[in-house]
Amino acid sequence: MASRSIRLLSALVILVASWTTQAETTFNLVTENFPPYNMSLSDAEYEHKEEEITGLITEVVKLIFKNAGIPYTMKLRQWNYAYNYVQRKEYRGVFGTTLTEERKPIFKWVGPIASDGWVLYAKPGSDIVINDVEEAKKYLIGAYKGDVREQWLIENGFKTSSLDKDNLNPKRLESGQIDLWISGPVSGPYYALQNGVRGLKPVYTVRETQLYLAVNKDTPDAVVNKLNAELEKIRASGELKAIEDRYR
Repeated sequence: MASRSIRLLSALVILVASWTTQAETTFNLVTENFPPYNMSLSDAEYEHKEEEITGLITEVVKLIFKNAGIPYTMKLRQWNYAYNYVQRKEYRGVFGTTLTEERKPIFKWVGPIASDGWVLYAKPGSDIVINDVEEAKKYLIGAYKGDVREQWLIENGFKTSSLDKDNLNPKRLESGQIDLWISGPVSGPYYALQNGVRGLKPVYTVRETQLYLAVNKDTPDAVVNKLNAELEKIRASGELKAIEDRYR
């Protein structure tokens, strides 16, 4: 009887310790410059403090963690670094991530948080017309290196010219260095205007996508479930739509 009690007590201590560890563990969050979803308040390439990072998805993620009572750090980095950083250790997450079949088993997922898409743009005044995505294979397409859109273009035989900084592509498009540019329905026009390019011409929508917080797969399910539950509360309360409306 005493032996059984000791075993039960030991199990309870381990369980409580596990709960305490989960509650006290600080989440390390990273994202990229991807306006207006995630961006630096000072237009810096990198940020080390969460108060210097803003954007539609950033605001939602901050609210999720605040309501869940989970401490976190947040940094702004280049996409390739952020994506690989999260895969190396539990309690790490990269937000503004497109969920694909290839990525699905690599992470655990919180979301969807926001909508995005893949749009092919031509320069202002262009006479390019595309009725089927296969027609774009005869053009050189500018893309963001490491992004899921670039990966899809390469895998499907399109000609690409990719950069580490997507905000340079509107000027390349305007000057004729590339024929088309693949970007998002919100971020594409935003980047173009930020760089003085007006009248960007959308010629074809490849697909519509959803953006998530991708969490390291070794993070406990209970934590990921809690984050998803808090997101749904934010959605149901209308707070998510209010945040979206500020960036439209």
